Amino acid sequence: MLHHFLAVFLAFQSLPSDLVAGVERLFSRMSDYSSDFVQSSKDVLNRKQDAAGHLYLKRSRMARWEYTSPEEQLFVSDGKTVYFYVPSDKQVNRESLKETFDDRIPLMFLLGRSNLRDEFTKFELLNTKPFLEGTKVLRMTPRRKTDLKELIMEVDPQNYYIRRLVLDHKDGSRSEFVFSNIRVNTGLKSSFFDFKVPPGVQVVEGLGQ
Repeated sequence: MLHHFLAVFLAFQSLPSDLVAGVERLFSRMSDYSSDFVQSSKDVLNRKQDAAGHLYLKRSRMARWEYTSPEEQLFVSDGKTVYFYVPSDKQVNRESLKETFDDRIPLMFLLGRSNLRDEFTKFELLNTKPFLEGTKVLRMTPRRKTDLKELIMEVDPQNYYIRRLVLDHKDGSRSEFVFSNIRVNTGLKSSFFDFKVPPGVQVVEGLGQ
C-alpha cells in the first residue's frame, strides 16, 4: 500500500471529511467498545508475527487486549499504567501510560475524542481496493513529530466502525489490526481493566521497546 501512489477520485473529494466526521461522532459517543482482532506485525528486520484475541476499550484510556494466539498474553491499561503480562514467562512489564509508545494505543485514544484533526493531517481517500470488502480506505499523517509515518484506516461507511488499522513507521516497521464482531456501549466496568500482579511473577519496569 505504501508503494503505490494513489490518487483521490475527484467525485469523492468530500468523502474524507464525511468519513472522518462519522468516526469522530461515533467514538465521541462511546463509553466502551469490544471486538475480536487479528494483529500482524513486521519489525525493522522484516520479521513477521501474527496474533489474535479479544479487545476491550473504555473511557478514559482503559484497554484490555486478551491474546489467545500464538500464546496467552495480556496487555492492559487502567488509564494510568500499562501492563504487559506473558504467563509462560512469569513476567509483567509495567510502564506509565503517558510514557508508552505502542501501536495498541492509538485506537484506545480515539475513545471519547471528538476531533481527529487535532492528531492527524492530510486526510486522503484512497482508491485502492480495500482489504475488507465494502470499506473505505483513509490515509492520515500525524500532525505531531513522531516515529509514525502514516496511519491507514479502513472504515465501514454504513456505521463508521474502524474495521482495519495499519500503522507504518519511519523505520520500516508496521503493525496491522483487523477488527470484527464489534460491539459498543455494553456497560463494561472499570474494574475489568484493573491488573493485579500474580504471586511469583517478576515485575519489570518499561515495555522494552
